[in-house]
This record gives sequence, C-alpha cells and structure tokens, in this order.
Amino acid sequence: MNDKEFWEWYQDPMTNMYYETWSLPRLFVQFDIIFGENKENTQNALDFAYRLAKCSLAKIDLVEEKRTLLAIRELGKSISSDIDSHIIWETCQFHLLEKGRALLDECNLKGRPKETSPLFKAKLTAVFDEYNVGFDKKAFVPIHYQKLDDRR
Repeated sequence: MNDKEFWEWYQDPMTNMYYETWSLPRLFVQFDIIFGENKENTQNALDFAYRLAKCSLAKIDLVEEKRTLLAIRELGKSISSDIDSHIIWETCQFHLLEKGRALLDECNLKGRPKETSPLFKAKLTAVFDEYNVGFDKKAFVPIHYQKLDDRR
C-alpha cells in the first residue's frame, strides 16, 4: 500500500475516530461505498473495520467488543441499492478503543497531519501482521450484493 492510500484508508480515518464515532460511509464518503456503488472500495472499507476490530483497536459503538466482528460480517451481507442497506451501514458507528488511541498518541497524530506518518504506518503494519490481517490479505468478510427482489 502506497503512502497516499495508507493516509486515505487508515491514518486519516483513524485520526477522525480519535475524537468521535463514525460510520463507514461517512469515513469513506470520497470512495462511493454507499449502496455498494464501488465494490472494491466497499470491500476495502469492510477490511478496514475488520482489521481494527480484530486487533482491538476499534469497535462498533453500543456493541460488545467481542461481538463487533459478528456485526461486521452482517454488514457484508447488507449491501444493496436500497435505503435499508444504507441505514444499517450508517447505524454502525465505529470508535477507537484505548489501544487505538494510544497508538495514535505514540505516533503524535492527534493534530491530524495531512501527510503519512512513516512511524504510524510501520507500527500499524506490524500490529496487523501480528494478528494475521496484514495488507497482503483482503476480503476477510466478503461482501454479498443483493438485489431488492432477493431480500424479500
């Protein structure tokens, strides 16, 4: 993953999550993940959430930490072009756990820099590798697109 992609997909979203909860469509609005408009980016957003949850860096608000991965799997099944799918994705609000905030603090990222921090990239990559969810892997929760007719 190059520095621009890392900043867009990991550093910037995680610094946003330092201060408040965010839904995946809101975190990645520039990537057209709403209603599954861009399948690759929708998968990338789910991979982002899965990696952070698997490494205990973030979780879904109002969901027990141990159930966050199950909720992410449900998101992967809730992709269609209707408003119900959008509501499900917007309802899942992610926030950083103490471990995620500590990592950002350690890398001095509370000020939300607009360029990639090599230290943060190295540390986050190491954490992901330790939990076997490195950047060389993807589609931890494969997305399933549904037509409206298939859901009824």
